[in-house]
Amino acid sequence: MPGPFPYVVLSGSPRECGVQYGKASKRQIRANVDYYLGLWGRICGMTKKEALGKAASTADPIRRYDAGIYEEIEGIAEGSGCRLDEILALNTRYELLFSQVRVAPDGCTALAALPDATVNGHTILAQNWDYRPGMKEGCVTLEIHQEGKPGVLLHTEAGAVGHKGVNSKGVGIVLNALVSDRDSFEPCPPILVQCRKALNSAGINQALMAVLTARRSVSSNVIVAQAGGVAVDLEMTPLDTSIITPSNGFVAHTNHLIGARSLTVRDRFVSQIPNTIYRLTRTQDSLRRWEGRISVEGVKEMLRDHFGRPYSVCTHPDESMEEDMRGETLASVIMDLDERSLHITKGPPCLSDYEKLTLA
Repeated sequence: MPGPFPYVVLSGSPRECGVQYGKASKRQIRANVDYYLGLWGRICGMTKKEALGKAASTADPIRRYDAGIYEEIEGIAEGSGCRLDEILALNTRYELLFSQVRVAPDGCTALAALPDATVNGHTILAQNWDYRPGMKEGCVTLEIHQEGKPGVLLHTEAGAVGHKGVNSKGVGIVLNALVSDRDSFEPCPPILVQCRKALNSAGINQALMAVLTARRSVSSNVIVAQAGGVAVDLEMTPLDTSIITPSNGFVAHTNHLIGARSLTVRDRFVSQIPNTIYRLTRTQDSLRRWEGRISVEGVKEMLRDHFGRPYSVCTHPDESMEEDMRGETLASVIMDLDERSLHITKGPPCLSDYEKLTLA
């Protein structure tokens, strides 16, 4: 089985893909549902009924946003034996969490490098995904062959339809958490669903539209890129979106607001995780030093940076924090969009070898 995480191949209609996904990842999906219902109770004060009720309210917004993705979610519920509202909760976990909690161990350092800045003229998109260690065993890699859509290779939490990945058209996406004082829970298409719709796109124009036209009630950041040399960072709040484009052939983002259109909100994350500031400058400095020579191997070294450890680009748990608030790099992902390849670790990249996966 390729890669460090369970590798699941899906094909057919959206519902068929969902059923296959649910059956193949049944144990992990059930464990993830139970984990989040417990987590939301402990740190958000939400009962199971409240959490599932909020999740269920996103059904119609998702269906209107993308009927095929909604059918896949229904298929996941059918295949896994979970309730539909439980699968909706997994796909809405970002909104359920960040509409309630103003501090969490969701670091994440993301970057993109364009052909002029890379040694082989390819477009590179990468991310260290920093999250709760309790979710490390709950992740999967999906290879999806859909009717009438590009193939997709993505890494996500079992039961969720989207996250970071690349498609057969060379479109890729990565995701960072942001929190502003305007964030609240409202029934909207979840960001993980938006990421999947972007990956279902035939080109970057369609992928950008998938994100920019979606209603949202919480903040987030994505970098969308395509082979051939385009990358755009979308820094989103409930009020507006800052468009951040590469400078000197690269762009990077962490977990604080830096865009021109962010002045109408107050950043709630930066004072809680100030490491986001130096993680960004360290990454930008590394990209600047490697300019014209950036490679997958070079990005691996950038993502292993330990300045400020444990709150570094390569994140490690702070044992002094309560367990629910500890963070760790659960997966480091580097995509060569021209190759349609994804290099991935399980755990911090300083402790794990990258394994290369290529979209069939």
